[in-house]
Amino acid sequence: MIGDSDPAPTTEAEDLFERFVRRIANARSVTFALAAMFVMLAAVGAIAIRIVDQHDYPSLGSAVWWALQTITTIGYGDNPPTTAIGRVVGGIEMVLGVSFIAFLTAGVTSVVIRREALGAAEADRAQADRNALTIVDALTETRNAIAELDKRLERIESRITD
Repeated sequence: MIGDSDPAPTTEAEDLFERFVRRIANARSVTFALAAMFVMLAAVGAIAIRIVDQHDYPSLGSAVWWALQTITTIGYGDNPPTTAIGRVVGGIEMVLGVSFIAFLTAGVTSVVIRREALGAAEADRAQADRNALTIVDALTETRNAIAELDKRLERIESRITD
């Protein structure tokens, strides 16, 4: 039948990704995971830009502010790196920010859709169970009615033959 084929084998990395996404698929976990990843990426970016471009980012605070603007893709443009290596770090930080947002959005959306599909399948299964019980009840009533008719018929036949 169509759709009954075995799913393609998954790699260990895909399984790891699936477990990670399932773990963060509720709202509280998603918020925490997003915040933690953004803070981590911003911290790494801030440290890197502070090391490679001390002229434009003389304090860790200014480097952190720049990294947060960049990783969240807000990028006000009020304090861009002016050195070549600073721009490379900035480019990496921008690509990581956009990629991370897209990656997490796609992963969470996939899990939500899968959960909805599983929920719909469970609802269909529950409805099929209810339908089966209704049919069994109707058959039981029919069987009892036939048994009652058999008894009445036997009584009628016994009166006729007497």
